[in-house]
Amino acid sequence: MSRALRNAVINGREGQAYLFSGPRGTGKTTTARILAKVLNCESPKDGEPCCACDSCKAVELGNSYDVLELDAASNNGVQEIRDLIESAALSSPGRHRVFILDEVHMLTKGAEAALLKTLEEPPEHVVFVLATTDPQKVAETIRSRVQHLQFHLLPVAELDKYVRYVIKEAGLTVDEESIELVLRQGGGSARDTLSALELVVSGGAELEAAHTT
Repeated sequence: MSRALRNAVINGREGQAYLFSGPRGTGKTTTARILAKVLNCESPKDGEPCCACDSCKAVELGNSYDVLELDAASNNGVQEIRDLIESAALSSPGRHRVFILDEVHMLTKGAEAALLKTLEEPPEHVVFVLATTDPQKVAETIRSRVQHLQFHLLPVAELDKYVRYVIKEAGLTVDEESIELVLRQGGGSARDTLSALELVVSGGAELEAAHTT
């Protein structure tokens, strides 16, 4: 999770509406899930979730009542957003409900208008995380009401360290030529780089590394 988000959580000053923008595979959705974890974590430390409590495990398994993910590319109508807004009103006392909307720029004009009303006066303990690969297509009225965090493709040197870490942790043997191939195919995306590594090892080993989106 970014330093800015971590510090906000530590100080109890997290926002209620964020826009995460950047190319695919740069960690937008993963960061949103980590934020959802830490906001309801039973034993957070230094702004990070423990990843061991029941709440963290529920988010990891995708069955947390407190976290709802919606793909705006296929659920982009007014009714879907209205249903989400109704759900937001059902937050549990003392807990945060986190709504993650992927590809939010795909919402219809009517859906954007419905979402905007809620962003103007969000329910207490509700956090919206809007993710997009094309922030310029998100309505200006929405962009003006969120904290915008930009995500970027990783430099080769950083990805090289990441790949070698994954290889070591998984107990794999991968030659230098294959590592170079993985880095080229990854194109700066941590997720695509890990997928390329999995292809290189022919799916014969289970890589214990977090996929980023």
